[in-house]
Amino acid sequence: MKGAVKTIKPDMLRNQHSIVLRKYTDEQIAGAIGIVTGAGQQDAEADVGLPGDDSEMAFRRAEYRALRIARDEDQLLIRAPEMSKYDTEVAGAFERIMLIHKLRETRALTGFTRVFPTAAATLEEKVRLLRRDSPLEPWLPAYLVYGEGIFFEFHEALIDQWEQRPEIGERIRRLDASYRILQGNRRQPFEPIVPRFVLLHTIAHLLMNRLTFECGYSSAALRERLFVSPNRKAPMAGILIYTAAGDAEGTMGGLVRMGQPGYLEPMIRRALEAASWCSADPVCLEMGRRGGQGPDSCNLAACHGCALVPETACERFNRFLDRACVVGDIESPGLGFFPGGRIGENS
Repeated sequence: MKGAVKTIKPDMLRNQHSIVLRKYTDEQIAGAIGIVTGAGQQDAEADVGLPGDDSEMAFRRAEYRALRIARDEDQLLIRAPEMSKYDTEVAGAFERIMLIHKLRETRALTGFTRVFPTAAATLEEKVRLLRRDSPLEPWLPAYLVYGEGIFFEFHEALIDQWEQRPEIGERIRRLDASYRILQGNRRQPFEPIVPRFVLLHTIAHLLMNRLTFECGYSSAALRERLFVSPNRKAPMAGILIYTAAGDAEGTMGGLVRMGQPGYLEPMIRRALEAASWCSADPVCLEMGRRGGQGPDSCNLAACHGCALVPETACERFNRFLDRACVVGDIESPGLGFFPGGRIGENS
């Protein structure tokens, strides 16, 4: 029947991967299938198969759902601290904070591009561009990374309220227009830049930069994973900051400890205070008002002195950042989601 979806059962996977799955019970396999496919989730219909979502976004939504729930599994151990134990300012800004004591990431090297990224717009197109001819073996070299992380989910109502402000829309439209022209000149696909993406992306960088001082990780050992969607039916506003090292540095435990009540609040405040003034100010803030700076002028008020991280730690190669969206600037201190670097102002 057209549109029918084939149900995946544990015994079907066991027949194909008996050696790999022999140490797991049927319940564990069924749970993993449910996470990936969204089966059994109350919000599955809202998060899967949305119009306009490609396979990469659908996969990111599945990750987002998995990180929002406490779990006790061999490769994914998530604890949910009580939000009431955090300061009221922090609890007012975040819907939930999840402490990920153990996670596993699989990385596969697909290839390289020179100067500009590939023009493929979807994951399927990227896969087709990997090889000119069909490969003899349908696999790629990969390796596993073990570590820990902190997942932040923002209050959707606060994000939506901040996005609706006219001055925010005007500021991001300048960045969006510059990026549109840039991609058009390169004949590259264009993805609209939305305010919440710039906000969450910048906050992730500010927190990563602060965490390198607070818990001893090197700047290249942390990595971000952004969960952003303005879709009204199933919005996303989340950040995962996790260890990206493939050695013992990924298991020190310092990152999870910094996410606990009593440790997280002062860390966030110090990150926002540091973002309120850059060593390159007032030039950095002025560049943000006048049109942009950094790689391809795709940043506003963000430079190496305040908001940039190692490129391997960033999903977008240090583009689409603006600390004025987070803490405001000299002329418009109330512009930011945390005006003047004070958490709780929008709560």
